[in-house]
Amino acid sequence: MRSGLTAGVAAVVLTTVVMTTSGSGQASSPQGTDMDASTPAESTRVTTAAVQVAAATAQAGTLERIELKRRKGWVTGDGQTIYVANRTTFRPRRATVHLPPVLRGRSWVVVDLDDGRILGKHAPRRQLPQASTMKLLTAVTAIGTTTSPHKVTRFEARQTCSCAGLRVRYRYYRKTLLAGALLPSGNDAAEAVAGSHPEGRYAFYRAMNRRAALLGATDTVARNASGLTAFGSHSSARDLVLLLRAALAEPAVAPYLSMPSATIASIHGRDRHTVWHATDYVNKYPSSSGKSGYTTPAKNTLVVVTPIAGHRIAVASMGVPGGYSTSGARALTLWASRNYDGLRAVGTLPHS
Repeated sequence: MRSGLTAGVAAVVLTTVVMTTSGSGQASSPQGTDMDASTPAESTRVTTAAVQVAAATAQAGTLERIELKRRKGWVTGDGQTIYVANRTTFRPRRATVHLPPVLRGRSWVVVDLDDGRILGKHAPRRQLPQASTMKLLTAVTAIGTTTSPHKVTRFEARQTCSCAGLRVRYRYYRKTLLAGALLPSGNDAAEAVAGSHPEGRYAFYRAMNRRAALLGATDTVARNASGLTAFGSHSSARDLVLLLRAALAEPAVAPYLSMPSATIASIHGRDRHTVWHATDYVNKYPSSSGKSGYTTPAKNTLVVVTPIAGHRIAVASMGVPGGYSTSGARALTLWASRNYDGLRAVGTLPHS
């Protein structure tokens, strides 16, 4: 009887180790995990006393969660405990790390884009209106599904915020439409991309949702190509990072996420004019890439990646009040970079 109990407890402890660490001791999963602070867990130490507690309480493998009330300073971690400070959930290694910055918004996430580790988060899976950051999915879907050139329709040219300046009945190459959608965030260009699908724009919308599912962006639903407010359309901070990662992987899309300006003209060179990048973060930090958005329901949304100190740090934020989107993303980027060696993952992106 005793040996049976011991074997059962050992199995519990072994399962705990397998579930919580892999290889380097970092949380991981082939489908992606999100060790949310709303389901906190306590660390298990493999000692006789801990094994007895694990057997008695069946709580082996959970991680302890501590919410800090102070807004500044630092904390010395034990490699297991999850902390929440200034609403950001993070997990220090056996090291001292500074507390994350004070941010304003409904959700955010900071990720090492090279390996998919989530370094800090606040409500990263909350489904929220995403505004023009949806154009990342539009651009990624366009590759391989649309025809070029495309004749612009009246519906496309007269979208709210026709920032690309497209003309009705003019024909444009796909690369021109992508530039118009991603730099000035032209809704006219985004809907022209959708309209260039051989089976029509609604077939393109369906293709967008299929592509989102393949990327693992399961919080994302597209109802149009522009990101304008529409019933049932939403995304999440985590998914915005997935969309950015996919866009950066497309050679036909990636350049438009960082270039400061582009020329818009029809295939015959008519109505030539210059459009400028509308993402303030990218304009202020030239090595970065990304996309911003704004609608009244969504407030400010932003997803950017910054090469810094040998890492590609990606930040996505949603529901941010005016004047705080760029500064908040930069503060979170610098926090992750400066404390990089002292941070363990609190989740991983799908397909990482």
